[in-house]
Amino acid sequence: MENPRYRIERFDALLRNLLAWQLVSNDDPGADGGWQLVPDAQRRLDELSRSAALPDADRLVYLDHRCADCHQRLPTRSRQGTFLCEACSTRRTAQATTATAEPAAVAGAKRPRRSVSRTAVLRLGLGAPSEGTGGAS
Repeated sequence: MENPRYRIERFDALLRNLLAWQLVSNDDPGADGGWQLVPDAQRRLDELSRSAALPDADRLVYLDHRCADCHQRLPTRSRQGTFLCEACSTRRTAQATTATAEPAAVAGAKRPRRSVSRTAVLRLGLGAPSEGTGGAS
């Protein structure tokens, strides 16, 4: 199971932006949970949550994340909890498709028979006895 502290750290960039844009205030710094959205931000959040125009999570493009596979800072999308650029997402989808298609193809296919040369059999001692190895004198 994933460490809860690690999960919340994923939002550090968002939290820093809230602080930088002064969208949160801490009226009681000593108390637990003293941070609150400023009234303007609360109103706007209410408007956005009522709007039917919210994009699906998989359609959002993130500009401030590194791709989990290539580690480049490119536009990424969240795919099953992982941020991936378009190229890496396409590659993962192709690998997953290939991985699911291969077992079906292998299940119906017969393995080709390998031929073994007589020399190899004799070298391994599986064939007729060679000179000096217990044959008739």
